[in-house]
Amino acid sequence: MNKTIRNIGIGLFLAGAAFQIEEIVEKEEITSTSTITEDDYEQAQQELTEVKKQLAELQLDLNTAQQDQTDATDKVVETDTTAEQTPTVASMILSVEVGMASSEISAQLEDAGIILNKVDMDNYLSDQGLAERIQIGNYKLNSSMSLKQIAETITR
Repeated sequence: MNKTIRNIGIGLFLAGAAFQIEEIVEKEEITSTSTITEDDYEQAQQELTEVKKQLAELQLDLNTAQQDQTDATDKVVETDTTAEQTPTVASMILSVEVGMASSEISAQLEDAGIILNKVDMDNYLSDQGLAERIQIGNYKLNSSMSLKQIAETITR
């Protein structure tokens, strides 16, 4: 009888150990799978950030090219006419107040003719992390300024 109880005790101990080992192996599998997923997610986020920066740079290049093209067109028109004409440069004093969003500022700049597209300006500010750094105050801006120059001026 004593041997039987001892054998049952050993059997229960071995069964418990087997269950414990199985649980540990399952946890390691789940942990390693989620780590790979997290790494993939982090890599995808980094790639997305890089793509957004490249897009913002391309938008700046596009705006610069459009301004250059406009300037070149103005020069061609000037040479064709005998009267001296100066290219019109729109200017304004932008008042940034407490609580203004970058989209509101971009809309004001577009309405005043300072920028061509409010979406480009808003995207540039967001992509460069400047939307939260806009400072309250009055800023003199004109249409000859690039998006980068405008952003630097209002985030000082």
